[in-house]
Amino acid sequence: MTSSERLMEIAERLAELDPVRTYPERGAGLIAGLVGAAAYRLDRADREGLNSESTLTTTEPTISLPLRQGRQQVGILHLEIVGDAPAGNQLELLKWASRLYARGLDYVDRLADEGGRRPGEAVEQTLRRAPLTPRERDVVSLLVAGSSTRDIASETGLTVSTVNTYLKRIFSKLGVHSRVELIARMAGTATIPPRASYEAPPHPD
Repeated sequence: MTSSERLMEIAERLAELDPVRTYPERGAGLIAGLVGAAAYRLDRADREGLNSESTLTTTEPTISLPLRQGRQQVGILHLEIVGDAPAGNQLELLKWASRLYARGLDYVDRLADEGGRRPGEAVEQTLRRAPLTPRERDVVSLLVAGSSTRDIASETGLTVSTVNTYLKRIFSKLGVHSRVELIARMAGTATIPPRASYEAPPHPD
């Protein structure tokens, strides 16, 4: 697999994470898995931290990744890696994934701090203005209500694969890159930056 393909895989997996309930822990676990980390710890200044099931065995982690959204640091992800520390392209992949993860954490925090979601009527008004088909609006409405991909498939009679296809099309139409950003857009907690600001840096294959 080339570096570009690996970047796309990481981006898609981060985009597919549950946006509110388990995003912090599942995102940290995904990044730890990129380098085979034996354990991780997520430290956050004003939030409860997270630890992997296996706790760090040393006070000096192999690598600590600052998680920044713009100029604001939203946390630090510490990884304990058995064997050689990541280097070269692997380290660049790790840093890029941490930037995507930090962006997702920031939106999760905003949703929590600003009262979760808009009232249902306001979300419906936003949906009506969005350039989506009726079926796409149904999918977004269920996602905003907290449904998982499987829940949406069951409710709409679509397959899980078809729901994921709908979501990718919705992301493209609305200029967002993950479920958490889509919910933030619908909830009105933040303006989503233009697509160009999310593009991955070039990597040699």
